[in-house]
Amino acid sequence: MKKVLIIAVLFAVLGASLLMQPTESKTKAYYSGKAVGYNGTFYVGTVNTGNFELFALGNGQLNKVTTIQSLDANYKEFGDLLFDKADGRLYVYLVNGRYLIKYDITDPEIPALLLKVKDNSWDWFARVEKVNGNIVTIGSKGTKVWNKDMQVIDSYAMVNNMSLGYSQFVDNGKLMVSMKDKLNVYSTASRQKVSEYTIATNDANTGRAITSDENLIYLVDDQSLKAVDFDGNVIKQFTHAGVTGYDVIDSTDPNYLYFSDGVGIVKVDKETFQPVKWDWTTNSGPSGSWAMGISSANDANGEKIAIFNGSNIMVLDQNMNTVATYLAVEKDTRPTQPLSLGIDKNFGAEGSQVAVHGTGFGLNETLKIEINKIKVAEVQADEYGNFIATITVPAVEHNPLNTDIKVTGLSSKLTYSTTFRIE
Repeated sequence: MKKVLIIAVLFAVLGASLLMQPTESKTKAYYSGKAVGYNGTFYVGTVNTGNFELFALGNGQLNKVTTIQSLDANYKEFGDLLFDKADGRLYVYLVNGRYLIKYDITDPEIPALLLKVKDNSWDWFARVEKVNGNIVTIGSKGTKVWNKDMQVIDSYAMVNNMSLGYSQFVDNGKLMVSMKDKLNVYSTASRQKVSEYTIATNDANTGRAITSDENLIYLVDDQSLKAVDFDGNVIKQFTHAGVTGYDVIDSTDPNYLYFSDGVGIVKVDKETFQPVKWDWTTNSGPSGSWAMGISSANDANGEKIAIFNGSNIMVLDQNMNTVATYLAVEKDTRPTQPLSLGIDKNFGAEGSQVAVHGTGFGLNETLKIEINKIKVAEVQADEYGNFIATITVPAVEHNPLNTDIKVTGLSSKLTYSTTFRIE
């Protein structure tokens, strides 16, 4: 059973806190994503950098083959993705909050935009999944089921993107939600909670994945991998070596599960609930490896497992041997402080100098400073998005003139202005 990705912002904060101290690298972490096998190739997708990044496994390397950016100025980052194979083609669904978007990525180097829809109730889409042939979104207004014409045909208001962790439908009419320190099970018919299970947790803000079959729900908490029935009873469990439980997925072989506990991933026999293979990514992976999200699919040579380790994405084969690694390289330039702009005086003559300072711009980005729409300087923001500069008041055709000093981030597109009088 497939599952829905965790709320990206939540897991990003969690992953960063586990992997690095504030004074260390500002590189964006890879903490979640999905894998798909298509035409014999193993693909990995993630939206952790805000863009959709697609990687392909080939010749023992995981190579980035395409990047798709959100085209909306007000909704700049994707929050979740879903691969979909239909009619011999490969598609990806993306959500950026306001919109549900579909691309044809059959030729991954030439992605084609096919549709872009929004919900008229101003739902804020956080996650996307496919259930029983229908696209499902989880947003601020609840869980919505869409038909092939992209019309909402059902909805469940009790499960929305404020729910921490994962949500999942099962064929027996249940909708499960892993929320904070509880696993809640709802009936899709009555919209009522039918059972719950208290999760062993060291941090209630940790997002946890779930998967299921006809009889059991599988989750990994901060103590063990557990098989829980739909009445909330623990049927099986296996104590893991980590301090935090993250993801649990089905193997492409229905007899096995994989789970991650930070220090690595473990392959478990579903019947005996005993480990058959494992890999401690904290030892076998690059520096900063901390196993969080996992996803598996088959390529031409069998099953592959993608592990999102924070500092990297690792790919293992079915024997838990490392096949390839892709290191996180994109820097996180998002502002860390509120946007502000200050000047040492509010008026000045042509040719005079003005001291300008500001905060809240993109980290290390180039800033353009204008007076009366005339560019007077380009400066660099520091590693915190702050800057200090001295600019010269330009000549204007008529003065005195009431105008403004404006600063624009060339990468972030953030802008701030304050009034100024040229005398």
